[in-house]
Amino acid sequence: MTKDSSLNEKSDMDVNISGGNSEPDVGVSRSNKPYIDPAEERKLLRKVDGFLIGILGMLYLLAFLDRGNIGNANVAGLSTDLKLKGNQYGTIVSIVYATYVVFEPVWANLLKIITPRILLSVSTLCWGVLTLSTAWATSYDHMIAIRVLLGVTEAGLFPCLNLVLAMNYRPEELARRLSYVFSAAALSGAFGGLLAYGLTQISGGIFKHRWGYLYFVEGLISIAFAPIAYFMVPNHLTEAWFLNKREKELCAVRYEINKENYDPSEKFSWHEVKRGFTDWKTWAHAVNQFCVDISLYGVTTFMPTIIKGLNITKKTVDAQLLTVPVYFVAAASFIIGAKISDHYKNRSVPLLVYGAIMIIGYIIIATVHSPQVRYFGVFVTGLGTYSMSALNVAWTNNNNAKHYKRATATGLMQLVGNSSGACIGYIYNAQSAPGYHKGLWISVGLTALSMVITATQAMALKRINEKRRVLVAQGAEDQPELGDENPHFVFYL
Repeated sequence: MTKDSSLNEKSDMDVNISGGNSEPDVGVSRSNKPYIDPAEERKLLRKVDGFLIGILGMLYLLAFLDRGNIGNANVAGLSTDLKLKGNQYGTIVSIVYATYVVFEPVWANLLKIITPRILLSVSTLCWGVLTLSTAWATSYDHMIAIRVLLGVTEAGLFPCLNLVLAMNYRPEELARRLSYVFSAAALSGAFGGLLAYGLTQISGGIFKHRWGYLYFVEGLISIAFAPIAYFMVPNHLTEAWFLNKREKELCAVRYEINKENYDPSEKFSWHEVKRGFTDWKTWAHAVNQFCVDISLYGVTTFMPTIIKGLNITKKTVDAQLLTVPVYFVAAASFIIGAKISDHYKNRSVPLLVYGAIMIIGYIIIATVHSPQVRYFGVFVTGLGTYSMSALNVAWTNNNNAKHYKRATATGLMQLVGNSSGACIGYIYNAQSAPGYHKGLWISVGLTALSMVITATQAMALKRINEKRRVLVAQGAEDQPELGDENPHFVFYL
């Protein structure tokens, strides 16, 4: 959401909000708009980013690592060791999303009630235990049971991370912070490839299969981080352990400035949940997320097999290592794109650009015969893989005001989007490995559909903004309690 005038414009006569304190840099202007000195605010944000984004990024890295490491495990022999038949491996990959998508809206609405500290740390402990237990799996049935439970525990992470960011940052600050967190997911792919390279070299010992060490170590890391997350994740920045008294006061003013988007005192409301369900934008974002997540999960889960199938290398370990630079390129691309998106307060144009780049990458992989050029195509696809998914999430956050409406919209968007994970094992199925041409062309089509939805939605929101601009000019009252139905609320395009 944007405002017609900046909240940071300082008038000639500022009045300090603390009354007797003579400090000039936190106050209210003659128009009663809170003001923070920009230099001091930038310093505060750097500190908040360093701690809060660092903690949330680590949690997302661990979750993505524990859920997505099955690709590296399969390259290390999981399907052969468990005597999987037909598309049973695809089913194992997909089944986690059967429960994941169902519980996402539930955890999103419970976040503020349970509190971020408890919900995120307990989720981390639970999925860590499940990941560790995978090391002892000896059959298809064992893997299915573990993956179903993994979906329940990890479902509380991403929608809640997304909401924690929306609670603590202004709309124009959001995409960049999401880029930092999503980059952690990209780095988890790089780290996962390096970890898999090292751990799958171990043979013998307590595990019968080499991939057992991969799951054991990754599960232990998550379990060890759970208590750290409990003590480090703040429920509210005014209570954050890493901020001093002055910085907490600045955070309180920032909450007041951003109150139209997030009110810390807001109570649960079924009316807001209903608004989230019935808003057409929720479902437009949801279908869009499904389209882009097909690409995200297809690339991240099956990249080791795809690269091995390019015949650049015959060695499994080399295929795992060749995934590493792709993830670093993906992370850098997203951070740059998110900064541009925040600067211009626009989500649709970067989404369209990244979509076009991804289509080019997929076509290169699917049609070119040279292994080296096809590997270049993997890099091109990686440029937009994380960017499209996360920018759509940021767009959803920006255009939903009032916390429980945003929580519902985000949860539903993730429910539909992550349903793609349940399909991905059948789109990139065992019969089409290692080239996965069917999956690549489906990804091309869905990315193109995403671009159509993005352009259509942007045009519709532009018309709504124009109508609201006329209402405001005619004297429409500013009613923040209406959330995004307030005539003064301006949608991000």
